[in-house]
Amino acid sequence: MDSNTLNDDRDRRVLELYERVLEIEQRLIPTGLHIFGQPPDNPELGDLLRMVASFDRPELGVRSLPDLVAEGLGFADYVMLLNESAGSEQRLRERERVEAIVREAIARFLERKRDEGIKAAVNVLSEEASVAEEQSGKVLEMLANIREQLETNHEVVGLMRALRGEYIEPGPGADIIQNPNILPTGRNTHAVNPYAVPSASAVRRAEPIANALLERHREEAGRYPETIAMVLWGIDNIKTEGEAVAQVLWLLGVTPRRDAMNRATDVDVIPLDKLGRPRIDVVLTVSGIFRDLFGATMTLLDTAVRKIASLDEPAEMNFIKRHVEQQMTETDSSFDEAAVRVFSNAAGNYGTNVNFMVLDSQWEDSSELGDLFVTRKCFAYGRDSQGRNYDGRESRKLLERALSRVEVTYQNIDTTEVGITDVDHYFEYLGGVSKAVEKQTGARPTIYLSDSLSPGAKIRTLEETVRLETRTKTLNPKWFEGMLRHGFSGVAEIEHHVTNTFGWSATANAVDDWVYDEVAATFVLDEEMLERLRSLNPHSARTLVGRLLEASGRGFWKAEQSVLEQLQEIFGSLEDKLEGVAG
Repeated sequence: MDSNTLNDDRDRRVLELYERVLEIEQRLIPTGLHIFGQPPDNPELGDLLRMVASFDRPELGVRSLPDLVAEGLGFADYVMLLNESAGSEQRLRERERVEAIVREAIARFLERKRDEGIKAAVNVLSEEASVAEEQSGKVLEMLANIREQLETNHEVVGLMRALRGEYIEPGPGADIIQNPNILPTGRNTHAVNPYAVPSASAVRRAEPIANALLERHREEAGRYPETIAMVLWGIDNIKTEGEAVAQVLWLLGVTPRRDAMNRATDVDVIPLDKLGRPRIDVVLTVSGIFRDLFGATMTLLDTAVRKIASLDEPAEMNFIKRHVEQQMTETDSSFDEAAVRVFSNAAGNYGTNVNFMVLDSQWEDSSELGDLFVTRKCFAYGRDSQGRNYDGRESRKLLERALSRVEVTYQNIDTTEVGITDVDHYFEYLGGVSKAVEKQTGARPTIYLSDSLSPGAKIRTLEETVRLETRTKTLNPKWFEGMLRHGFSGVAEIEHHVTNTFGWSATANAVDDWVYDEVAATFVLDEEMLERLRSLNPHSARTLVGRLLEASGRGFWKAEQSVLEQLQEIFGSLEDKLEGVAG
């Protein structure tokens, strides 16, 4: 290999590393627990407003501020800059220029009162990037409204009205970046009309994400995946008006058909020549809340699968049809049985209990986790060919057969507030279904998560997402110091992150050794930090140390023997302290 090739390779690696650093630096994270009735301070507000301004809002006639700046500078659109900056120094410099101007404009806006702030920011955008005042003014008017609504927090007032039994104004529940109309806070949040799911905006947002998912797998595997197992949650689809549902429809190659009342009652098939790719088989594992709230949507998904399975198309372009026909031939199943793709809990039951088994350390072999997932989620939902409803029918064999074809498992992350190490439900569902697939196929599937928290459709593997969340949250001093300001509860949050990270080891073996190394060094082997944790919440401190020891004991972490000895000694001292307190 000549020197020019070596230099090019070095430069490419440096750019990729810098791109990773930028990704971590710009990740929006909570820097403490929410304090009831208290609005965010200016640094948090600036980050939030920049993110809100990064998305087109066609319903308001507002364009993405970074897009306006990039356009004014004569660059490619901002999403293209995001996607290409890792491989091009020029694109990286252009992206940095765009982001610097947006950051300066928002900072000028926040330094002043409403009208003065808008004028100052408009001037920055006009002088630095030739952005027309008419366009930038719309964005900044929207940001000014959001700023005022955030500064006038109604949470305490709303609580007092509720305690007096008075009327509380309703408002939508969502993530502020996706839907700023959730403001002001303190209102009585409501869900969406389930018959309107997925909304037109959800369908629009879902297409690039579904395409990015398929392209990511095709780049890595050299072909499209035939079968994807996807997790659908109720709360997430309330917040996004059914974006994940719309992704399922795009993967199948259909669009929702609406009646005169805007209800999504059927689907229209996208012709193969327009779709430009095969139709993907999708196995859906649905939460109990989704089952309860979106019965009509589950029927819509079941209808879509059956319609696709009945099409007269080549099997190599219609994977659902291929798999349904294979199952009918190989197992003597009926069409109705072979076409089942929507599974959830039995009526009245919720969750997979995989999280409880992991958190309580009540498992010996990881296959037990996959078995439990199937046991809890093997109830089929939909209608047969005669239109008869079979909701809640136990169908373990049908779920196992469907999972035996899965190559990819997938779920959305749709909020900056809750990530895959914040709560145990992510590894309970996505980890659980991945372990169930591994049990049926003998190989762990590729696990992807989508990130709709920034412009552009970003698809990451589970391993990439664990690393990103570890760097931006668990090991980030801004995050853990923010948590420690809350004392007992803050230490509990840190421990929960470590435990939920361990959950990804248990269900998917997706955590690198360095993650546990750094967690131990940051929170346990640092005597000053350990004393802070121990004094604020000795119970959570003991659990954190115990979880590290369990990670080593189960083979998820190859720790140095000297480190393990220190951890064991510290764990023993924490046990002694708690026993002394109890005594």
